[in-house]
Amino acid sequence: MDEQQIYEKYVDLLISLMDIINESQKRLLSDNPDPLFQQHLNFFIKAYLITMCTYLEAFLTDIAFIRIEKIAQKLQSISIPHNIVKWSFSNLSKDKIDGLEEFKDLSISIKKDDLNDHLSGNIDKTINTFRKIGLNLTSIPGFADNKDQISSIVSKRNKIIHKNDDASDVSMVDLINHINTLIKYMDSIKTIVKAENSK
Repeated sequence: MDEQQIYEKYVDLLISLMDIINESQKRLLSDNPDPLFQQHLNFFIKAYLITMCTYLEAFLTDIAFIRIEKIAQKLQSISIPHNIVKWSFSNLSKDKIDGLEEFKDLSISIKKDDLNDHLSGNIDKTINTFRKIGLNLTSIPGFADNKDQISSIVSKRNKIIHKNDDASDVSMVDLINHINTLIKYMDSIKTIVKAENSK
């Protein structure tokens, strides 16, 4: 799967969620409102908000990992000695450096599961993790334009999950707007990853 396919996969999931939200809104606002939605509106809004943030986190993991895989492939193709890199990161004036007994090529051992502790919808964690893989997200207009809104969405989701916060201040229309913001935000990240991977 490439960057565009990853992006489209999660956009499709978000669009499907948007369709469910629109249908929920119709049932709520019909002449004979659906009692399930009337009586449990807060529950549904919470569930939809949590779901959209889950999609965001999964997207971030997948798109970051495809960047890591690309870097690993490049390293493998040029065969850089592990020892010279280790030496360059140590005190160059030292004669003896531990760990140079094994003669091997430099490689990356980061697995997709390793990203789970480093990535979430949290903006700071996202910026820091992408910085570790060599990408400055804050320099991208699409990212910078939407990061405050994303931070607000993720913060609300965290309050719901960790504090059982109420979602009465979030409407179905807000959820639709949140999805549109998520799609723009994800597009900006996909674009920089794709540009770097094509170099």
